[in-house]
Amino acid sequence: MPNVTPLFKNYVAVFLEDSNLVASPEIRQSSEAQEKYQVQDTFVKECVELLKHVLELQKVVGSIKTQYESELDLTDREKDDFDTEVRLLIQQYFEKLRFLEHYEKKRQDMVEKKYMGDSVGELVSLFRSKDESLALFHATNNKHRNGILQSLSMIISSIFSQISHMQQQRLSRQRELESIDFNAQLYTSTHNMIASVSQHPAIETTDEEVREYEETVAKLSQEQLQILETEHDDLLNIKTQELQKVENLRKTMVQITSMQNEIASHLQSQTQSIYSLLDNHDDIELEIQQGNRQLKRAQRHGGKSAKLIVYLSVFFGILILCLDIIN
Repeated sequence: MPNVTPLFKNYVAVFLEDSNLVASPEIRQSSEAQEKYQVQDTFVKECVELLKHVLELQKVVGSIKTQYESELDLTDREKDDFDTEVRLLIQQYFEKLRFLEHYEKKRQDMVEKKYMGDSVGELVSLFRSKDESLALFHATNNKHRNGILQSLSMIISSIFSQISHMQQQRLSRQRELESIDFNAQLYTSTHNMIASVSQHPAIETTDEEVREYEETVAKLSQEQLQILETEHDDLLNIKTQELQKVENLRKTMVQITSMQNEIASHLQSQTQSIYSLLDNHDDIELEIQQGNRQLKRAQRHGGKSAKLIVYLSVFFGILILCLDIIN
């Protein structure tokens, strides 16, 4: 029996080529139709990446919240570093969001001029179903993208509010600690030492006070004076550190306040955008109703024209028939 496998493969190759030639126009047409309803940019991808980073920050803030609110787990230096890093991240996220909003606004303006402008005429608009479907796609896509931006803004604002609440609690606790009189605890040993050296009645005049102070200092040993000087230096260092912490907290609160004002203005602009979208929705609804009325009017005119053509055709047919009979 001869080997017919190569001949069979040749036949199969011929059939495959014919099927590809037949199906290629349909496939090409479907691919072109799909590309028509696609937006070739990385907007959604960048929004997803931004959302991932924001959610990671939210997880970190939630995991460190207990340690941040505790007075023993983290030092003030670590908390300051955390505040600085988080503030920088939030600022970067808002800058990225503003960049995406600016890009999307420019893209929507271009799309509106290109695909969603006014039609040339009422009669021409009746035969432009594909353009209308493309305009509807872009209108829906614009709403979808605006919703993505609004969701990102709300998520970032929520995380920033949580961080601001934690920092405000820390600042309030710091103020409570500052209100405590540390001098009584720091000077307890010093007063006990001076009281053990000299026990005199109350001093009434300034001269007696100065003389009493000199006598008391004269009775103190050099070691006791060094201890007093060391405690005095320690007290100054502690107060200096406390003032530095208060200054850092003040700077942090100023930055938080500025960011809160920025977020408030951003939310206000988002609210205005929502109101404008609602107004546009009402305008579009009115335009659709007006278009439906115009379409019904055109259908009535078309029906009347069709009836007139039918009547004229019947009349001329009867007239021609009568002329044929007469002839």
